[in-house]
Amino acid sequence: MAVFPEILAGDRLTDDLMTSMLAQHVVKATSETVTSSTTFQNDDELFLPGVANATYLVDVCLLHSSGTTGKFKCQFTGPAGAAFAWGVIGVQNAQTSSTSAEIVSMPSRTITDSQEAGGTNLGGTTMFIKGVFTTSSTAGNLQLQFAQIVSNAAATQVRAGSYMTMRRIA
Repeated sequence: MAVFPEILAGDRLTDDLMTSMLAQHVVKATSETVTSSTTFQNDDELFLPGVANATYLVDVCLLHSSGTTGKFKCQFTGPAGAAFAWGVIGVQNAQTSSTSAEIVSMPSRTITDSQEAGGTNLGGTTMFIKGVFTTSSTAGNLQLQFAQIVSNAAATQVRAGSYMTMRRIA
């Protein structure tokens, strides 16, 4: 069984070592809007740094909203050579209300995949994302990006209160 970090007899417990064992997290303080655009944009707050040659467990709770037409899509980016295997529990694109969302979709995705979501509730819908983020020889951020599925003047948002947590496991 792998243990991170491996602490051997005689190792010195430093502040860097202790900090490396803590989970990183960010909570979105301000809602962010995109209108009339299907082009992915970086979320201003939902990103966390990964060190080179490391593996992290990732949990994201996305509070999002959109108009009936524009809807919501998201994806992730990372440093060169990084991988992110992730799955989603949320409202599928065809769903037009978040009040009776029985449909879920859980295929495994890679860092280059995107996910569309329905709900079309301007009051907000929730999407849960879980995954494993692995960096190679390049350190860098795991970054959420979002856009509209269909270009529309009605606002599509990632709402304040959304969060991302990342805990190193190797």
